[in-house]
Amino acid sequence: PWTGWLLMRSLETLKVRTDQMQATALRVAEFLQGHPKVKLVRYLGFQEPGSRAEALFRKQCTCAGSMISFEVEGGEAGAFRCLNALKLISLAVSLGGTESLAEHPATMTHVDVPCAEREELGISESLIRLSVGVEAADDLIWDLDQALATV
Repeated sequence: PWTGWLLMRSLETLKVRTDQMQATALRVAEFLQGHPKVKLVRYLGFQEPGSRAEALFRKQCTCAGSMISFEVEGGEAGAFRCLNALKLISLAVSLGGTESLAEHPATMTHVDVPCAEREELGISESLIRLSVGVEAADDLIWDLDQALATV
């Protein structure tokens, strides 16, 4: 009964939380896309206009969600410097909570995947995956900006 009550209580605010997370993720992704130390940003909201991927996104999704992945300059060392410098965003492999979390897929979630297969999947040594939470967008952007300054 306790678990059921907790589930029902959290469902009451689910839409508000996910709306906040996806709106914040868009602002963070736009910031990352314009940052000189970021080589590539992958975000569902950034589909090429008129592409098959955009058509599929429009058909299947109501928003772009709160997951972002991006590659930084400097390879694995650059990614580690950035991750280690984060002050607000936590380093963790559990993604999708109310707090913003970052991880290094090549050495965390996908460490057991052979190197060639990781490369084929686009999981480079410089890739960082970010799950955006409910924090203020300006706070997350500040944190990423100061962390990227160490790269």
